[in-house]
Amino acid sequence: MEMLVAVAVILILAVVPMFLYAIVLWWFDRYEKEPLVLLVAAFLWGAVPAVVFSIIIQVLFNIPISLLVEPGLGAELLGASLIAPITEEPFKGLILLLLLLLFRQEIDSPLDGIVYGGLVGFGFAATENLFYFFDAYGLGGLGGVLELSFFRTLLFGLNHALFTGCTGLGIALARTSPRWSVKIGGPILGLAAGTALHAIHNTGATLAGALCWPLLVSLVADWGGVLTLVGILIWTANRERVWIARYLVEEIRVGAIGPRDYRVIQSYWRRVGQRAQALAQGDFARWRWLGRYYRLATELAFAKHRWATFGPERETQARIERLRRELYELRKRL
Repeated sequence: MEMLVAVAVILILAVVPMFLYAIVLWWFDRYEKEPLVLLVAAFLWGAVPAVVFSIIIQVLFNIPISLLVEPGLGAELLGASLIAPITEEPFKGLILLLLLLLFRQEIDSPLDGIVYGGLVGFGFAATENLFYFFDAYGLGGLGGVLELSFFRTLLFGLNHALFTGCTGLGIALARTSPRWSVKIGGPILGLAAGTALHAIHNTGATLAGALCWPLLVSLVADWGGVLTLVGILIWTANRERVWIARYLVEEIRVGAIGPRDYRVIQSYWRRVGQRAQALAQGDFARWRWLGRYYRLATELAFAKHRWATFGPERETQARIERLRRELYELRKRL
């Protein structure tokens, strides 16, 4: 019975905080929610394949390290500060590259890259927490688990989302920038930044047993990076609102949206209010169609922004025309 309680506690402490963090990150994407299936795929990729591939490569790396380096702090520092970051971050970022190649239309702004990258990181952290918490239980019981959970879910709970969020930001910039220097350099610099932050954190955490100040360096780097990404999220969300206001004015004239719809679509809280009113009236169909209507209108604004930024693109033009037709039909239905 005690073991079952311990397992339940470990599962809750490892997974639930990461799930809650993921919901908060998802909320930042206020105007055009990403497809749920892709969000779940990103989280699960971090939780399973990225962990498995990373462990396999790390085991292979550890064979020559064990032969060349004496066991102790040096070997531990080499594994944590070098091997872990350079093996984990590329595998975590692989799903982001696949999203860019297979679902590039879903990456409309830098915010999308941070969201997908963050979800991969939260999935990875959830599985990694399980390993660490079960190990802590074997050494110190539930008390050891609770102590470790303070560090891994609160103090450093956003770390893996930060690391992979940097990679996602770089990939999203490559998708949304017209400059070839950004298209080529964005993913490389994003991955490099995530790997470097990961290495700084692991170095400080590994040396914390002997010295205190390295852990403070890790804290400053971790939370400085998190606050920077949050600032980018807020700035990008405000910029998306500007795109919506600018590029949907013309759609009133062509009949894709109405004047009242235009005012509602610009405001996240007005959207929520309109859909909440439909729910309060028991009109679930209207609630669902309003959500789709607002999302399509936002996608249209983003597509027109891309057209204005990149110039004529056959794919973008076809998407604009399709979105206008769908909005017109939805408007009649509503």
